[in-house]
Amino acid sequence: MAGFFAKRERRANILITIGLGLFSLVFILPLYWTAVMATRRLEEVFQFPPPVFFGDALLDNFARIQAVYEPLAPLVNSLIVAVPKTIGLVLVSALAGYGFARYRRAKGHGPLLLLAFATLFFPPSLALIPFFLEMNWFGWLDTFWPLIVPALASGFGVIWMYTYISGTVPHELYEASEVDGAGTFSAFFRIVLPIIRPGLAALGVWTLISTWNDFQLPLVILTDQAKFTVPLALTSLNSTYFADLPAVMLATLIGLVPVFMLFGFLSRQFISGLTGGAVKS
Repeated sequence: MAGFFAKRERRANILITIGLGLFSLVFILPLYWTAVMATRRLEEVFQFPPPVFFGDALLDNFARIQAVYEPLAPLVNSLIVAVPKTIGLVLVSALAGYGFARYRRAKGHGPLLLLAFATLFFPPSLALIPFFLEMNWFGWLDTFWPLIVPALASGFGVIWMYTYISGTVPHELYEASEVDGAGTFSAFFRIVLPIIRPGLAALGVWTLISTWNDFQLPLVILTDQAKFTVPLALTSLNSTYFADLPAVMLATLIGLVPVFMLFGFLSRQFISGLTGGAVKS
């Protein structure tokens, strides 16, 4: 009887593995097709049936990108924006979430938390014009500061970390740290921070990817092409009457390389955070 159930379990696992493999093709095929188009000529992009193997126009497409902008410059600009913003937003959100989670009886706790939650219901485009005027008053237009500093105060990040800390850090741990003489910040960095690493990594991944793909705000703030981020640089490969699709595909692949590398690093931190922590039973 045990052998019968073991065989059924193996068959079920095989079917699940095959199903997941087929489902993964839905996500892999667009990336593969982008890589194929990046090595093809423009006239080959629109042919039917479409090409499914790599071509020999990779260097020509790269040369056309270089004729418009330096391929590595947008990557550096996006890193200058994304990395400090991600680190700062995660740190500020973790500290704010920690304060809300630990001092629930503090005066103004409810209204402030409700205010942070209310910011989630307002689309960023609603305040785009006032934001532009404010950045102009600061003298920050055509700089990276408007893309980094205001974003550090994230309502989503605060609510995320408050919810995560409230669900993973028992209140008794705060009381024990007070008995041991640990202050507020000492308890955060030595006790709470190691426990909430998975939450920090998840927020970091979300912030990094959303910042890397952001198009609207850099379009409004940046005017110097030398400061363009990756999404803005991709638009410079198109004109009113012509779209260089192979060059766009190649530039897109180049822009994805740092995202994959940073995502892999943060994913390892996320997995290690799931298997580690400050509290051991």
